[in-house]
Amino acid sequence: MKPILNKLLHKAKESLHSASALMKERLYELTGTSAVTVIQLADFIRNNPDTKVKRQDLLGQSFFFYQLEKEGIYYSLECKNSYILQLDVHSGGVQLVSYRSYRDYYSLNTPIKFPKISSN
Repeated sequence: MKPILNKLLHKAKESLHSASALMKERLYELTGTSAVTVIQLADFIRNNPDTKVKRQDLLGQSFFFYQLEKEGIYYSLECKNSYILQLDVHSGGVQLVSYRSYRDYYSLNTPIKFPKISSN
């Protein structure tokens, strides 16, 4: 009986997370803000000449940590080899994008929308 309840609980959690991701996407659609995918942001960070990269090899796996500051916007990317683990974008203490591979249920190709930054 317990495995069935665990399976039902797991399914309910997955459904809740998926519904939450869909609601976020719909909210962003309604706001009309600019959009970019996680993959596009990661490529931008990796390929920018100003990006600082640190590599760590742990238990035979290569981890890469990218940091970029451009026009008051701070980008942080963590990858295991080329797999995106985590991506954050923030400006002026405001979190614009927060992606976690273990938490987010939308795909890497789903547009993430965030407000345009006004430079003061």
